Amino acid sequence: MLANNLALNFVELGHYCAYLAFIVALIQGLAPIAAHYLRQPRLAQLSVNASVAVFVLTSIGGLSLVHAFVTSNFSVQYVAATSNTLLPIFYKVAALWGGHEGSLYLWVWILTLYTLVVGWHGRKHYPEHLPIILAVQGWLMVGFFGLILFLSNPFTRMFPAVAEGNDLNPLLQDPGMVFHPPGLYMGYVGFSVPFAFAMTALITRWRSELWVGLIRRWALIAWGFLTTGVILGGWWAYYELGWGGYWAWDPVENASFMPWLLGTALVHSITVQDRRRMLHAWNIFLVISTFSLSLLGTFLVRSGILSSVHAFAVDPGRGAYILAFMTIVLTVSFGIFMAKGRFQQAEETITSLLSRESLFVWNNVLFTVACASVLLGTLYPLALDAFSGQKITVGAPYFNAVMVPLFLVIILLMAVGPLVPWRKVNLERLRKRLLWPFIVGVAAAAAVLIFLPPVHWTGPAATGLALFAFSNLVADFLRAVRQRREQMKEAIGRACLKTVLGNRRHYGGMIVHFGIVIIALGLIGSGLFRSEEMVSMGPGDVVEVAGERLRFDGIEMFHHDNYDAVQGRLTLLNSGRLSTPERRRYPRQEAPTTETSIDSTMLRDVYVVLAESNEKDKWAVHIYVNPLVRFIWTGGAIILSGLFLSLSSPRRREVNVLAGAPVVK
Repeated sequence: MLANNLALNFVELGHYCAYLAFIVALIQGLAPIAAHYLRQPRLAQLSVNASVAVFVLTSIGGLSLVHAFVTSNFSVQYVAATSNTLLPIFYKVAALWGGHEGSLYLWVWILTLYTLVVGWHGRKHYPEHLPIILAVQGWLMVGFFGLILFLSNPFTRMFPAVAEGNDLNPLLQDPGMVFHPPGLYMGYVGFSVPFAFAMTALITRWRSELWVGLIRRWALIAWGFLTTGVILGGWWAYYELGWGGYWAWDPVENASFMPWLLGTALVHSITVQDRRRMLHAWNIFLVISTFSLSLLGTFLVRSGILSSVHAFAVDPGRGAYILAFMTIVLTVSFGIFMAKGRFQQAEETITSLLSRESLFVWNNVLFTVACASVLLGTLYPLALDAFSGQKITVGAPYFNAVMVPLFLVIILLMAVGPLVPWRKVNLERLRKRLLWPFIVGVAAAAAVLIFLPPVHWTGPAATGLALFAFSNLVADFLRAVRQRREQMKEAIGRACLKTVLGNRRHYGGMIVHFGIVIIALGLIGSGLFRSEEMVSMGPGDVVEVAGERLRFDGIEMFHHDNYDAVQGRLTLLNSGRLSTPERRRYPRQEAPTTETSIDSTMLRDVYVVLAESNEKDKWAVHIYVNPLVRFIWTGGAIILSGLFLSLSSPRRREVNVLAGAPVVK
């Protein structure tokens, strides 16, 4: 009885702390405004202290919800709706973000964490501007706490409590979905930090050379988390949903892809402002737009206007609130940009159309056009339905037709860009450096045409460009190693290591580009050369798909704590390995799911799905042979390793004579 009372009181404590966090966030947002109008500069420091308090209070609220899930406290309505006593402890914790209310609470909890870290870092590096940065984030927290506490409250109680919960969505009872949403949220919310810096810079006329270097790492961290979330989402969809693919241009997939596109443009464009004091307006536009698209992703998923495996059906009031909040953020931020942007003028101009800074501008244009194309394809059906009642679907044919050519040009820029110097290029030197990579690319495209089955023109074109980019990356690195060996007389292994460690920022970026090339090859192989077959099989039957022979050996039945399973058993005769696809039924929700079996090597996946039994001792089996899928996941790991290397580069400090303050680069 005492334990039950403690559990009930802990939830109430968490609920109370969430309201206190809302009030403290409001103080955090108001403090610099009050300091300005009351002419009391010391009041602004309340924002700094509030950033610590709001994180502590939000954490108490979050931990009380986690405790409610772990202890199966079904007096909490949200716990009863998304958990039950049979759910493994791992998924009980993850159930916090398994529904609408908890996922929003996780969003704001992560925002308070970022705010805390910014406050801790800013006390030393940018104390004069820190209160306004924290105030911007404080107003964002106020907006989300308003939604959570008054429309989507995860602390809502119900008495009497039910004896058993409803269970977590079976599709979410998977390790991929434990880590995928927090990864996306860390990316979404991470872009609030560059947003707060940009708003502060516009409001206070903070010189760009003093603040742009500060947001580079924040933007890279947010981009890294968002990249991780997108890749984990594709990985989960691939092995969990049983359709043989990993990306369907689902509107909610697009919701995470759009800020990734503009975030990618941002992390490139910041380099130009950092190195050449230009593209100021571009960067502020990209910062505002990237964060706004992060809010749009929240609106699309949480408003209930989409029908998706990712989306939650909720009442229109919540969607209207999120839409209004997003509109306010867009209106205020772009209004400040239009009014104050003239004070963030570029100090230099592009002197040659064939220069690295010029290619960065084209990079920004291409990523912005790509994002706008995805935005159009995602929102047009919703707008048409809202205004005319007509229902249409914009699917893969549109997105592939628009996006593939754009990405081919982006890969070309990625290959050539690092070889083009700042300001102006030496055409003869560039021609010599591109010659052999160009030959490799043409040879690769020709090999696809000659030796592989006829495919769409994008197959040889994309393969050729990917190998062209790969060859440029390798050649650039080898040139640097050879130059170091000539100067330092080092062994090749030491020279390679020292070359990379001597310029971590540059070679971290090159490794990221290498990962992109690997992913591109995986997309080409799995997208253009996939084979599939749907067959009815009984014990002893053998089928061959794309050279892979499989024998059906029968089925087995299993009972687990919260589901029953029928497992098919097939032997891959080429390798002797066993494939064990499953069909599961979760009794609490009467929800059947498929669990694929994937036999994976670097060159191909044999992907097997067990469908329904269609006659006595016969089962429908769907078999896919997907070439190079592992390249996609491997490329993602390579991207993250390059990002870590780039972030590990030591910060260079220089003193700006005019400002009289240290600048972190």
